Amino acid sequence: MLIALLLFLVGIVLIVSNPILGLIPGVLLIVVAIVVAVLAMLGKGLGAVAGIGSTKICPDCRSKIPSAAAVCRFCNYRYPPR
Repeated sequence: MLIALLLFLVGIVLIVSNPILGLIPGVLLIVVAIVVAVLAMLGKGLGAVAGIGSTKICPDCRSKIPSAAAVCRFCNYRYPPR
């Protein structure tokens, strides 16, 4: 949430300091800040949304494996193609 606040403030400073050249980058930073704040409120990090570091549970051996894995590294369970 702190990152969202910082992005929002930097966007405001860009717009106020240079209304002509800072308008587009300032608005983009504010939009990114709003997205980050919503994700933080939902309890999801940016990594979970991007699929980085997220895991899933294997239905056979109940071990945690990366969500992008097609085969369980412990029991060789093969997930159906997406």
